[in-house]
Amino acid sequence: MNRFCQSLLMLACLLLPCLASAQVRFDGNFEGSAFGSAELLDSARLVVAPGDTVEHLSFLINGKYDPDNPIDTTLEPSANWYYFRMTGVKGKQIYLTQKDNGVARTSYSYDGKNWDHLPLAESQRRRIDKRFTRDTVYIALYTPYTYSYHQERLKTWCARPDVTLDTIGFSHEGRPLQLLHITDPTVPAEKKARIWIHGRIHPSESPGSYLVDGLVESLTGDTPQARALRQQIDAYILPFANPDGVANGLSRSNAIGVNQEINFGRSDDSTVVEVKAIKRKLAELTRERPFDIVLNSHSQLAESATFWMHRGRTTTPSYFRKLWTFTGLVCSFNPCIRPEDMNFSDMAPRYVEGWMWDHFGEKTLALTIETTYNCYSFDRDGLWTDNDNIRLFGERTLEAIAEYLGFSVPGRYLIETPARMKAGWEPYRGNDRSFLGAEAWKATRDGAKVTYQLGHLPAGHYALYRFVAGDCVEPDRYDLRDPKTGDWIDPGVHGWVYEGTVVQAHDGRFHYTRKAAAGELADAVLLIRCDTSDK
Repeated sequence: MNRFCQSLLMLACLLLPCLASAQVRFDGNFEGSAFGSAELLDSARLVVAPGDTVEHLSFLINGKYDPDNPIDTTLEPSANWYYFRMTGVKGKQIYLTQKDNGVARTSYSYDGKNWDHLPLAESQRRRIDKRFTRDTVYIALYTPYTYSYHQERLKTWCARPDVTLDTIGFSHEGRPLQLLHITDPTVPAEKKARIWIHGRIHPSESPGSYLVDGLVESLTGDTPQARALRQQIDAYILPFANPDGVANGLSRSNAIGVNQEINFGRSDDSTVVEVKAIKRKLAELTRERPFDIVLNSHSQLAESATFWMHRGRTTTPSYFRKLWTFTGLVCSFNPCIRPEDMNFSDMAPRYVEGWMWDHFGEKTLALTIETTYNCYSFDRDGLWTDNDNIRLFGERTLEAIAEYLGFSVPGRYLIETPARMKAGWEPYRGNDRSFLGAEAWKATRDGAKVTYQLGHLPAGHYALYRFVAGDCVEPDRYDLRDPKTGDWIDPGVHGWVYEGTVVQAHDGRFHYTRKAAAGELADAVLLIRCDTSDK
């Protein structure tokens, strides 16, 4: 080989990595995207099979960081959210190291509309190893729920009966803070329970938006259950508490770098405009009467869904018991969360839950619900998140709200224990076990009878469930793992347990009698129609 040919060969070897990497492009030039930069680490052409030569390209992906926080200056900016596009990847083996963020089985899409999780073998946390079959691919922490999509959903919901939309303020960049008010206006407000729900304070946490979406879709639906709930519930729902953060593809802050989640306890001059608007509306709505339930919707990197339970040492034992009761209801009929998935923290004034506690104490049940980006209950062999099961999670959360408040709807009938019990029962005064309602009864002997009655039940077949009380565990750690062994502590059922099927032969009165064991708590029962469509 002459010297000229040798020079050409050397030049080709030098240019090949550059040419290969030049064909793969990264960008975040679309709504809600988050992309820092990509650095080529290595490239090669490998023969993986006869006639199959594949380019292998590895990149280091740097995250897009939130602005510096001007109020909580010790907090490091976050780069958790990522949502970017790659082009020129068809047929290439792409290796991505995401230095600043990542989850197992990250989300991807070939068209930006239809999303799925990458297989676990191709997507460990902070790593992607994938041979793509199309030229363009979108990568995101989870399926995006963008500001534009949110506006579409608002239009859909606001076209339905019993739904109004109020702008309670504006973000730093001038976007409206849009509050849904969902209730039947023909029923006096004083006869209805009141709930407040908000989400997307942390803009990266898109799974939480799908949970709120499922709850709102269920509550605004044209079904007998939804219509009945709107007659019993006065719901205020702020799906996007941080619209700037979502629109700009930020992680945990608003447009000026402030984490709104921990901004509720600040002085007025250190409170951002979004939180000021939320607090102002909360104060207005609770001037005469507090909310019954407040939910703060989030998502977490841990591979489970959870609620943050506020310990009795910073609230009260009875409030802590109520938290266990409500979360147990959400866990019932729900494959996405278990009682042993709960997390624990002290109540603090910087959170909205602390604001509620400082103003209303036990009158308002306030807590944070966290969905996950990947698998449920730390089970990688089990159910993984998708938009459908998260929306169903939201629907179940709405049902649990109704059950906690003691409401029945067509097809789902809740019957409390009698106000007075017969021999063999005594009032249960403790807070170490969860129970529905204001009080529970404890059996003093085996065979104690309790009879449940309903004035009118439509004829049909019903599945009957009874509420079973679990233990109100309050660990020193933030979760339910034993600090010595690391094993999970089982707090018990905390929810509905199937008893059997009952047949109501004719429309009319219903009664059901069961016998209890000594020490057992008698609590509510739930009838769910299971034969035909609801009447």
